Amino acid sequence: MKEQKPVLSIGIIFRDDIRSIERCLTALQPLREAIPCQLVMADTGSADGSRAVAERYADILFDFPWVNDFSAARNAVMDRCSGEWYLSVDTDEYLDENIAELLELLKGNKRKEYDACSIVVRNYKTSDMRGIYLDVYVVRLLRMSTGRRFEGAIHERLNFPEGRSVQGQSLTRTILHHDGYVGLNSPEGAKKRRRNLELLRRELEHAPEEPRRWLQLLESGREEEEYGAWVRQAVALVQAKKKGWQSYGPPIMSYAVEKAVDSGFPETEDWISWAREQFPDSLFTRIDIAYCDAFRCRGKDAQLCVQRCERYFQGLEDYRAGGVKEELMVAALTRTNPLHEQNMRIVMMEACLALGRWEETLAQLSALDCTRMSERHVLGACLTLFELHRNSTLDTAPVMEALWKGISEDQTKIARKKQSVLLSNGMKLFSREYRDQELWTKGIRSAYTVFLPLSGRYELGTAAAILESHDTGELNALLRAVEHWEYLPAAALEHALSAGVVFPLADKPLALEEMDVLAGRMAQEGLLEERVIRLAEHLPEDWQGLVWARELALAAVQSFDWKQDNRGMDLCRAFAGIEGAVLPRYYSEALLCEENIDVLPPLHRFGWYIAQAFQTQEAEKSPEYIRLIRAGLVSCPSMKPMAAFLLEQLERAQRLQAPPELLALAEQVRALLAACDPGDPAVTALKASPAYQKVAYLIEGIDGGGLPS
Repeated sequence: MKEQKPVLSIGIIFRDDIRSIERCLTALQPLREAIPCQLVMADTGSADGSRAVAERYADILFDFPWVNDFSAARNAVMDRCSGEWYLSVDTDEYLDENIAELLELLKGNKRKEYDACSIVVRNYKTSDMRGIYLDVYVVRLLRMSTGRRFEGAIHERLNFPEGRSVQGQSLTRTILHHDGYVGLNSPEGAKKRRRNLELLRRELEHAPEEPRRWLQLLESGREEEEYGAWVRQAVALVQAKKKGWQSYGPPIMSYAVEKAVDSGFPETEDWISWAREQFPDSLFTRIDIAYCDAFRCRGKDAQLCVQRCERYFQGLEDYRAGGVKEELMVAALTRTNPLHEQNMRIVMMEACLALGRWEETLAQLSALDCTRMSERHVLGACLTLFELHRNSTLDTAPVMEALWKGISEDQTKIARKKQSVLLSNGMKLFSREYRDQELWTKGIRSAYTVFLPLSGRYELGTAAAILESHDTGELNALLRAVEHWEYLPAAALEHALSAGVVFPLADKPLALEEMDVLAGRMAQEGLLEERVIRLAEHLPEDWQGLVWARELALAAVQSFDWKQDNRGMDLCRAFAGIEGAVLPRYYSEALLCEENIDVLPPLHRFGWYIAQAFQTQEAEKSPEYIRLIRAGLVSCPSMKPMAAFLLEQLERAQRLQAPPELLALAEQVRALLAACDPGDPAVTALKASPAYQKVAYLIEGIDGGGLPS
């Protein structure tokens, strides 16, 4: 029986690829079973067991001594192939399981009409082959009757003649997953880079003015110190229109513009203009260069930025429209993957927002793929969405829904970081400072209302609904929907409390840690002093209410600006009253005495001393009042601002209450001290006298030399 001629020959060269060779060959099996296939493999010198794996799969396996030339090895493989079509695969790649599109081509009649086809090579940046990747269309399928072969010792490509039209198709759903670029910055990766650069330098020695060689050097040498100089040399050859400049010029200029923009080269604008003039229709100009130019204009020229973005998106649409692009047979575009597309949408929406083009801003927001956003994408989308919502009447609810869904369903570490970006920036919209600023700036609606679509599902959405309501029943229901109190903005809780909501809710008790977070956030917003003063007048009887009052009081005195006299004493009295009521319910009577008070936590000790001091003050025993405040400070030094305030207030009061004769005596003593040397025995005698003791506090202050540190 005559053996059937293969429709497809698959060619592979390998060397010491035990890490990935089995994965690669296993993934080809479904294709080999679906159509007549031939697998031809060349071993260029393996010593790690790769050859033994290849023997189990290959139809033809041969040794090819390595001659520092990838094209030579690949062409040796092609010479042994007999299929109608040829597919080139590397062992650090594996074919995606979806081969329907590839089979449709190879089983159909159209395969006889095409010269070549490009497929998607998906380059991953991480070893787990997840997350960020770069998709490029690369001509990997070739009809053998064209007679084409590979050229180039490295970065080898099929040598379709310049200017010749290539009949072909882009297979957009046929993917080779590639992880060979992972670890290029590792020691092993550095070794690989050095090998590649050595090969390229040898080629340049033989042809120093060929743009093709310089393009390959730029592709391999981006991490090298000389890269900037190489870029300038390559551009000079292209601008001098050396042989091949029309084919290799566009990708060289795209690499050059990228480096120029990143490094601030003075040639940047000239290079961009020259590339647009010489290669106006090239995808490298319309996509890669437009991308870099848009970022160059970002935040500087919104109108120009929009034009560059529009050019990029039109180029991207043409790139994905199908067909083999001849210029992409010499190099791959570098700004076409979903990450870059997302970047460009962020840049364009920012520019449209700056120009007041609300509808276009919303269109770009709506086009974002919210399931594949980086943290920077989330930040850009948030800031743009918030500003658009505040300044327009457009319906932003679908965008907010999509954004929330895209970053909330996944619970990975990366997803939680993105959720944190939304939370931290969303919180700012509820702050007193931001909402006060909104009153002074032109806007259509409060920015926080952008979260209303998420009410009941997300704390910021619930907070927005709370701020929009004045009905106590509705406010109670909304607060019951809160699952994470640490995510609830303080302004929402303050609004609910001011509307008459009794908090904590009777049927939804809070843990102490949750109370701490809420009280601290309310303190940051400056919302506590008046509330604590009112609470002290009518303290709750239940434990939840009492502890909540105490947490508010602690947060208030820790955050209060004690340089302000107004309401300071009222807050101190309220704090003392709350501590005096709560601590006896916390601790036994045996603990709440000076002999045992040191076993309490520092803030509790301080609270007890302040409560005792105010009881003593009311009995008009100022010396004991001063002693207790000092003792409280020693027990909790972090409360020095409050203790200093209390003593200063007492000192001021005593000065105001001092009889005229004592004030006159204090002035006489102060004059005597000023006239004497501090070390004079007369000074010591004066300070020991009964007259001095009567007025010492008027001269030295109540503390008589400073507060304990």
